[in-house]
Amino acid sequence: MEKTVFTDSWQKYFAGFGLESFDDFFSCSQDKTINLNTKRDVGILTFGEGSGRKVFFRKRFFKPHFKDILFAWQSFGSPISQAKLEWQNAHMLLENAIETYRPVCYGERTKFGMERKSFFITEKLPGKALTEFVSEKWSQLTQRQKEKIIVPLGRFIRKIHDARISLPDLYIWHVFIKETSEPDKYDFAVIDLHRMEHNVSSQNKLLKNLGRLHHSMVDKYFDNRLKELLIESYAGDDWQGDTAEFIRQVKKFSDMVSAKRNPKPY
Repeated sequence: MEKTVFTDSWQKYFAGFGLESFDDFFSCSQDKTINLNTKRDVGILTFGEGSGRKVFFRKRFFKPHFKDILFAWQSFGSPISQAKLEWQNAHMLLENAIETYRPVCYGERTKFGMERKSFFITEKLPGKALTEFVSEKWSQLTQRQKEKIIVPLGRFIRKIHDARISLPDLYIWHVFIKETSEPDKYDFAVIDLHRMEHNVSSQNKLLKNLGRLHHSMVDKYFDNRLKELLIESYAGDDWQGDTAEFIRQVKKFSDMVSAKRNPKPY
């Protein structure tokens, strides 16, 4: 069984480029592959020219791991494809005024109710990956300017957690940053949602989110003060507990992650 689901008027838009069936979308040649493993890939699709040119990202899933199928089932109470999982997670974030990639469409091919293949297409996010921003601009910023990025980033993560949402893949390379019209003011978005959990009450899970983010903030760019400021900004003025102890707990989990893997270079 196959189906493709669209938001707004995107079905008509893609039909204008000859994309209508599941295979049309799944097999469409991508301009560039930016992430690839045996179970999924992410690529860039571009349509139109000049002022009508639009850029999209497509994530394709090939025969997902049983653990991913089980996780999706547990999250939504019924079998659900990896593409539909990301589709619903993205909409959930947007409904909570948390910026992420804008869903365009998803498609799935199932057999006996189980996913065989699926895809998820989103609009290109404004701004750039925070890792790209940091590698290009960080050395040109003063410490105060860096702090004006770290403080709202901490508050952005707190907003996600206040919505009872956990992001186990919360690494700095999954955060996007956009400069606004106001000097030294930035907006943030988060991507890579296939392991996102909702209705989370476990503080330990949220602590681990922060630990992974802390781990991914490499010393080349982020000194200890900036890392602590991130956690302090997350805690804010209403934190129920000892902020210094909370910082220690985040660092402890960050060290555990670092003992197992090195952060991606950027």
